[in-house]
Amino acid sequence: MLGSAMGGGFLNNSIETIRQAVEDKFFSNLKLAQAVYQPINDDGTLTFTSGTGGHPAQASGAIIGNQAINTMVIGLAIELAPAIRVNAVAPTWTPTGLWRQLSEQELKVQTKQVADSTPLKRVASPTDVASAYVYLMTNHVITGQVINVDGGVSVS
Repeated sequence: MLGSAMGGGFLNNSIETIRQAVEDKFFSNLKLAQAVYQPINDDGTLTFTSGTGGHPAQASGAIIGNQAINTMVIGLAIELAPAIRVNAVAPTWTPTGLWRQLSEQELKVQTKQVADSTPLKRVASPTDVASAYVYLMTNHVITGQVINVDGGVSVS
């Protein structure tokens, strides 16, 4: 996964901070796609990481980056068809190593807060998220899709 999380809206972050979040999330993935697509075997796949959750007023640059990745997936799926399939997995907050700076107690509190805000009242595990990647990589008729692994956040 390339990119990172970003807090804050459009007015309380500098242009540089927002630009860096978009660079980290979108342009890093685009550079990767441009660098690796040619040697991929026919019926191969590129599977990216996007994201769901948050609100533009609280995660401006990250949301722009995620939306750009989703748009890139559609464009690349058309450009690379029929030889290469292109998709993305879009999890919401998931307790992974990305949050290693949190103490065990802080991680429990964060997990509960996020779970309480989802329709399913739970967060995805790393295994839940990984299964979406495996599905996209092994299903040979899916391209140009973004699978949200977010407990219903994206539809609420």
